[in-house]
Amino acid sequence: MKDDVTPQGRPSIPSLTKLAELTPRTLVLDMLAVAADTALTSVALAQGGDIMGFKAGAIRVAVSRLSTQSAIISPQRGSWQLAENAPWAREQGRWQGLSELLCPWREDWWVAVTHQVSRSNRSGWREHERALRQRGFAEVQRDLFARPANLSLAFSALRQELRALGMAPQTVLLRADQLSVTPRPGLWDFRRRHTLLEKVRDEMCRLLDQAPAGTAPDKVLCARFLRVGRAATKILNTDPLLPEEWTGPSPRGEVIRLLPHFISTGRTLWFRYMGIE
Repeated sequence: MKDDVTPQGRPSIPSLTKLAELTPRTLVLDMLAVAADTALTSVALAQGGDIMGFKAGAIRVAVSRLSTQSAIISPQRGSWQLAENAPWAREQGRWQGLSELLCPWREDWWVAVTHQVSRSNRSGWREHERALRQRGFAEVQRDLFARPANLSLAFSALRQELRALGMAPQTVLLRADQLSVTPRPGLWDFRRRHTLLEKVRDEMCRLLDQAPAGTAPDKVLCARFLRVGRAATKILNTDPLLPEEWTGPSPRGEVIRLLPHFISTGRTLWFRYMGIE
């Protein structure tokens, strides 16, 4: 059985190690996201690749492809920044507004009916299913996905977000106050998610304790900060935001409150290690 599939055949929540995995592409994007308004040179990106165990050639290829896809821009020759309003950047920063997305749940549902979406096109189906799960939908029964309607989004805004993420256009999206099949919280594996959030929170606290102001950064500490920061943002950005009266309190808020300081500390360590003022 694959690690990312439950015994019932549903995609499971990745492990902490899986959440922290990087590729040359995601490393370049993560570094530029953390750098914010500071453009990073190709040399700095290659140095970051070395910290994370990637060869300079792999980083150059990633930069070239991201530039071709207009995901990053070059404000001056040999330096790079994230493209303003790039879809990846918007989705990566979603965690910052999660608290404002929640609204009281009146026990109604958003439902996506996907019987007209072909599963024979495996890559297309994966993109479609990933889009639904990124906004907290779970498959209640075959071709019927649902989530609690506890997000402060207009119906049209939700549909637009799902389409932008890759939901198939044949999907029928609706809002319902009653369902003949009642989804259960276990479909979202929320206990495992809460455990992972607690592990991420604890690891962030440990790293912050190891990196007080003035600490001389090293390669290993820089790498750990980036991997844990990536795991934290990924698990937050894929959080289904279920009603707490349904699943109990979530450690999500603690991670959100801790993350800005964690990112700032990691950024300082990385810039100091790479000699960037």
